[in-house]
Amino acid sequence: MLTLTKDRALALALLLIVAVMWVESGTIRPPTSWQPYGSALFPRILLVTIALLSIIILLRSLFTKVTPQPSWGRAITEWFLRRKTIVALFFLFGLYAALLPVLGYIVATMSFLIASFALLLGIDTKRKWAINLGISCIFVPLVFVIFRFGLNVWLP
Repeated sequence: MLTLTKDRALALALLLIVAVMWVESGTIRPPTSWQPYGSALFPRILLVTIALLSIIILLRSLFTKVTPQPSWGRAITEWFLRRKTIVALFFLFGLYAALLPVLGYIVATMSFLIASFALLLGIDTKRKWAINLGISCIFVPLVFVIFRFGLNVWLP
């Protein structure tokens, strides 16, 4: 029995997208008397190329041995645990975007930079704290001044 792997799912999804786009490329205006091929030629060349590469992915996935995978719940949990820094950075960015209109550019951006640098650098020494605060406290006002007075762009 065939199982659905990432490669097979990708290949099938791409083939479906190519099929839909091929049908839609039929609505492109036909060539005029001075055009030898028409506007639909280049998109169709790209679609054929993508379809051929998708078929190659699909065929290669059929000849590789599939190892059993853990359950979905466990796989998702392991994925988040391996990428907890990235997930935390996305959360910090969402919080930054939410607080930007409330706190203003300088306070919100300094807070975001300090928190994200602390997360990325692993603040455990005074030197790392000094680098973090130095970069945040120098570059945020500098960028604000450049945009506000040099480029005449208002930041929130």
